[in-house]
Amino acid sequence: MINPIQAGLRYFVPVFAIAFVVGTLRTLVVAPRTGDVVAVLIEVPLILLVSWWVCRRVAKGVSPRPLPRLAMGATAFALLMVTEFAMSVWLFGRPPAAFLAGFATLAGQFGLAGQVGFGLMPLLVRRE
Repeated sequence: MINPIQAGLRYFVPVFAIAFVVGTLRTLVVAPRTGDVVAVLIEVPLILLVSWWVCRRVAKGVSPRPLPRLAMGATAFALLMVTEFAMSVWLFGRPPAAFLAGFATLAGQFGLAGQVGFGLMPLLVRRE
């Protein structure tokens, strides 16, 4: 069995890497043509599909019991939020309040719903 914390890291890294590329395309290509909300509504299902695919593979080594699965998802979700916050502040130079204010927008709320779905995915996938 894989430690749920290690599994959360193994789940987070590839999903974040793919989401970073897709998010960049969303921001630079799709959003200027469709608006932020439509762009996020296009991105979220794609990333949840990637999350499901990666999670199925990683979660095979984690106990099927809810607590270890929840620990895996919570670890991945925490890594995601910390990484997004750090990138927003240090890479893009946004104040922390601007990062948090982004969640008050409709696009931000849809994005946060997708992020929560990412965190809950280990509870949702079946062990195969």
